[in-house]
Amino acid sequence: MTEEWIHYFDKANYNISPAFEDGEDEKLDRQTICFHDSPNVNWEEVDVVLIGIGDARNTVHKGCDKAPDAVRSVLLGLRALSKELKIVDLGNLRGKTIDDRYKALSDITLSLLNLKVLPIVIGGGQDYTLPLAKGMKQFKNDYQLAIVDSKIDWLSDKYDYSASSFLGFICHDESIAPRDLSMVGVQKYLYSQYQENKIKEATYDIYRLGQLRQHGHVETEPIMRDADLVSVDVTSVKQSDLPGRIVAMPNGLAGEELCQLMWYAGQSDRLKAIGVFELDIELDINHQGCSLVAQAIWHILEGYALRYNDYPVKVLDEYRQFIVFLDDYELEIKFYNNQSNDRWWVEIPTQSDKCEIIACGRSDFETASNNEIPEKWFRYIQKNDL
Repeated sequence: MTEEWIHYFDKANYNISPAFEDGEDEKLDRQTICFHDSPNVNWEEVDVVLIGIGDARNTVHKGCDKAPDAVRSVLLGLRALSKELKIVDLGNLRGKTIDDRYKALSDITLSLLNLKVLPIVIGGGQDYTLPLAKGMKQFKNDYQLAIVDSKIDWLSDKYDYSASSFLGFICHDESIAPRDLSMVGVQKYLYSQYQENKIKEATYDIYRLGQLRQHGHVETEPIMRDADLVSVDVTSVKQSDLPGRIVAMPNGLAGEELCQLMWYAGQSDRLKAIGVFELDIELDINHQGCSLVAQAIWHILEGYALRYNDYPVKVLDEYRQFIVFLDDYELEIKFYNNQSNDRWWVEIPTQSDKCEIIACGRSDFETASNNEIPEKWFRYIQKNDL
């Protein structure tokens, strides 16, 4: 079946722009196989695939169709990863119509998930989150979605499907909708009360940019650690760090903050697919945004290479366990801690006999130890109608 994939993709076309002059064999290109040059892949040995989306029909950023090859030229000239990964570059997705491309990406995503291979989608508009979500839903019904964005792309029913409305289409359709959703890095003045209400009515979570900075980005790590699918709108980065966009935006994530989020995503043992969208090459001054996106994807890969094989790969019995009793609420909360990396998880009761385990931070344990209910624990209790 995978042999047929060569008909779904055009071969990527780029020249590598090396990040350093010495050490030709130390570049990421050494760890990457071009599918069109070597189609007889042993998929049991593959860790990651790169998929380019050369399409901008449903986004205002009409230059993002050129992003895949532009990003590759920088990405593959960066340093090789700390540990060996086998990366296959499938090329750029074909399709006569946009629906053809959506269908192909959905089908290929599902196949890759079944092969336990991580797809990294590069370029195109954020509307391509929907086929990723469709493939993910078929693989895991209760998947969790994290969206890194400055705004909420949820519009009323009078609007057609696009990169500006994709989220509403995903969340309204039970055959695609995630079990949980986290909006990461949004700026309150960039979305309406209607959009905020839609997220809250669905009991999804909003993490504003100011909140992330107030509590420190270490508090963002558990959000990314729980995500099965991550969708990134790179225009969530401020204009000075990423100029390739239609609307100038003085505020937003810093470039290094985007890379940190991508590191967290890559290190998560739950991450199964990720897309990095909306880089407009035609507006990208001095290829600055292209370099940033390449570095962000490098951080995904490096994070993946340095995974801890934590929960859910590792069983919870291997962690330290803490049972905290909150006297004022006559309530017990159970925490798990990996002492080697100080990662934390908390147990959430459900209406069934089986508890739910979610990622949390040390601060949640400390809050409970001070006889206060951790906000994250309480939100999940509300989600479960307990």
